[in-house]
Amino acid sequence: MGCAAIGSIAVPLESIDKPKGEYGVGTTVHFWTDYTRSEVYTTSPSDFRSLLVQVWYPAEIKPNYQKTTHLVYPNKSVSSISKTAGIPSGFGKHGTQLMSNAVQGANPLSGRKFPLILFSHGNGGLATQNLSQVEELVSNGYIVVACNHTYNASITFNKDGDSILFRRNVTWDEQASYHRKYYTRELIKYRYQDLAFILDELTKEKSQKGIANPYRDLIDFNAVGVMGHSMGGGTSYYALLNDGRIKAALALDGWFFALNEEDAKINTKKPFMHIGQEEFFNTSVVGDMNKSEDGKENLKIYNLILENNKPSYATYIKNSLHYTFTDLKQVYVAESPLAIPLSFLGKVDKSIVKNTINESMINFFDYSLKNQEFQKNIYNKYNNEVIFIDNENR
Repeated sequence: MGCAAIGSIAVPLESIDKPKGEYGVGTTVHFWTDYTRSEVYTTSPSDFRSLLVQVWYPAEIKPNYQKTTHLVYPNKSVSSISKTAGIPSGFGKHGTQLMSNAVQGANPLSGRKFPLILFSHGNGGLATQNLSQVEELVSNGYIVVACNHTYNASITFNKDGDSILFRRNVTWDEQASYHRKYYTRELIKYRYQDLAFILDELTKEKSQKGIANPYRDLIDFNAVGVMGHSMGGGTSYYALLNDGRIKAALALDGWFFALNEEDAKINTKKPFMHIGQEEFFNTSVVGDMNKSEDGKENLKIYNLILENNKPSYATYIKNSLHYTFTDLKQVYVAESPLAIPLSFLGKVDKSIVKNTINESMINFFDYSLKNQEFQKNIYNKYNNEVIFIDNENR
């Protein structure tokens, strides 16, 4: 208890801001099994790929409705997240008190269809790691669906609430010692298959429980996008390349290392946007993604994508780092007088991060999925803290 009390002072946290759109946010959690795929992380032939899937949708919310927690099974999740962030677990216990702006099980708005965004978390991340972006999308008229990529999430759960922790695939690891691209490519392919399975399930008339699918009539399946952070960004671009149902992709500080030059040189003729560190734009700027040989390969693939895929757009936030582009940046109260500096979150003000990501994201998906005009002038107000380019002006 003493450690937890100190932690709330040294690592002060606050819930994410209320989204700015006109719609309320409802959410539900499901446990779905893909019976067409054996689980490659285990050795039992009877294990099929099972996922914790969370759906967020526009809903009519009344003032007295109780909002749900930021995390699914927060008490079990916090210690795993603290480990990922490099914070002693006791210091993050108060993270269980973080709330979302969504109401569990709220009735969805009826009578119209909304575009769908599939979200893919980073390596060792969580489905709710970018909840501030998820809720902003929903409040602006989108349905968002995310899963914990089982065994690749820092923690996930089965339908009984049992914890399933991150682990590496033994077979892929054997190959990774000789060919790192092989491991990463197999991983993003497997993660993409999770997204494809979820999209398949959403189109069915009945859910896996045998009842009417509550989402089928809410979704415009001609307007499907995908987005993700880090390896989720690479997964998103893989989906754009390989799935005709995906109309647009957005990556947050993406890890494109798994893709080959041949992939990167393909013009999908579908819109793509990347929002990331300034070091993606200017390699002389200090960052935390492109220092290694793998990072240089990542940068090479990224630039080939921007050069060849049309249309492509890029937004760079100065003084940002990799975890700047997750909710860790938004929930940590850096300005608190006794707060421990968390250097891995970057020096940029979190309001600049939130506004840049959210405005860029809504602008991009409104353009690519709602046929609205792309607004290039939204970046003029950031006093040179943000750089925007498109591949027509590179």
